[in-house]
Amino acid sequence: MLLKKKVRAGVLLYALLMSAIFALLLQFYLGRVQAAERQNHVQLSAAKAYLIAQLTVDDADEKSGALTFNQGRSTWKRRGEKLTISVTLPDGYVYQYDFVKTEDERRRKSEESATKDISIEESSASEHKSE
Repeated sequence: MLLKKKVRAGVLLYALLMSAIFALLLQFYLGRVQAAERQNHVQLSAAKAYLIAQLTVDDADEKSGALTFNQGRSTWKRRGEKLTISVTLPDGYVYQYDFVKTEDERRRKSEESATKDISIEESSASEHKSE
């Protein structure tokens, strides 16, 4: 009788030990899953903010201003050659980006404006000829 009680206690202690080890492993696994989910959410937010900033760079012609998108709001300020864009997402995150004009962009802008001037001159010249 005494021997059977010791065996039961040993089995119970073993089961308790195994359940404690399983609980620790499960806790570690769930912590890693939550951390990975948080990291994915932050990366997605950063990617959205960068895309909004890129769209803002294309539309930012004035010295300062703001644009509102369905995924966030961007404000910009131009200081010389540097364009500072601040993107605020609906979940409260704020990202700030600095863009600098390169020689290629300056050349492309001047070529575009020259092309527009030429097309305006051509259209006005054709209007004068038709009169």
